[in-house]
Order: sequence, then C-alpha cells, then structure tokens
Amino acid sequence: MKTRLPPSEPFPEDLTSLDLPQVEVVNSKIQRELTFEYVHDGEADPETEFRNEEVTEELDRRDAANIALDTTKPAHLPARSSNSDPNPDPEGTSTDIAV
Repeated sequence: MKTRLPPSEPFPEDLTSLDLPQVEVVNSKIQRELTFEYVHDGEADPETEFRNEEVTEELDRRDAANIALDTTKPAHLPARSSNSDPNPDPEGTSTDIAV
C-alpha cells in the first residue's frame, strides 16, 4: 500500500460515499503527498492542493454533522451541588489569606 496519493493517481469521485476511516486514509495520503511535494519541489502541485481542499471540506462537513447530532454532551456545566465540600483546600495549603 502506498502512503502518498500523487496527482497522477486516481482520486475518489465522491468522498461522501466513503466511510470515515476511508476518508481519513485519503486525508493522510494527501497530507503526506503535500509534504513530499514541498520538500522535493518547493511547492505543492495544484491538483494536490485541490484534493486537500476537497478532503478537508468533507471532514469538516462530517464534523459539523456529528456536532449537530451529539446529544451526549451537556450544553453547560452542571451547577455545584449543595453537599459539596465548602473548603476546596482541605489540607490548608492555600496561600490565600482571609482578611
């Protein structure tokens, strides 16, 4: 398996049809190709830059969809319970001095 995806090799026509792990592999190969091109050519091939934008947009789209569907995380921090310890420094090591 190749670790880079040069412009001469085929690129998926529809990234939305790929599973997330497949898109992540394409992203990794594109990132490695960009690095290779910058190191060896001093600049990125326009096709590689275009592919990078396409993969980034697809990953961003999926991230936004996951955030919109994520109902497991609270929207805010829970209020402090009334039975919590009023002394947050039980060892008395705080350097704050009460006045």
